[in-house]
Amino acid sequence: MAVRRSALSSLSTAVLAYALLLAPVLPAAAAAPTSCRASSCTGKNPRSEGCGPGASVIDRVRPAGGVPEVELRNSPRCSAAWARIQKANSNWRFKIEIRRGNSYTANASPSCPAYTLMVGSSNTYRACVEIYDGRGGSLSCTGWH
Repeated sequence: MAVRRSALSSLSTAVLAYALLLAPVLPAAAAAPTSCRASSCTGKNPRSEGCGPGASVIDRVRPAGGVPEVELRNSPRCSAAWARIQKANSNWRFKIEIRRGNSYTANASPSCPAYTLMVGSSNTYRACVEIYDGRGGSLSCTGWH
């Protein structure tokens, strides 16, 4: 009886191995398409446009005095950038500035990361953070990129 179980087990293993060798190789799942690229991303949401996957932090600033860190993120697949701040009191305001252009401002969220709208990365841009006091406090910013 033990010999028969052993033979069946060996046969099952051989059949499984053979099936795996003959199985078609499926391509890796393609990344979801993006809906914008470069300047067409300006003013759009990085998450809903599909620009978040593969994005990286290219600069960051954490001012003295307990101000939360703001990240400047860039998406090579969308050729666009935005500012992001991790969970923080919503009294913190941050933005991405375009040199000689529009700025996109957002408030931090105590429950999840918050981010600004995007700018096409052909622009010169930087990320800034300030305490929102209703009058516009001083800014701490990354370098221009």
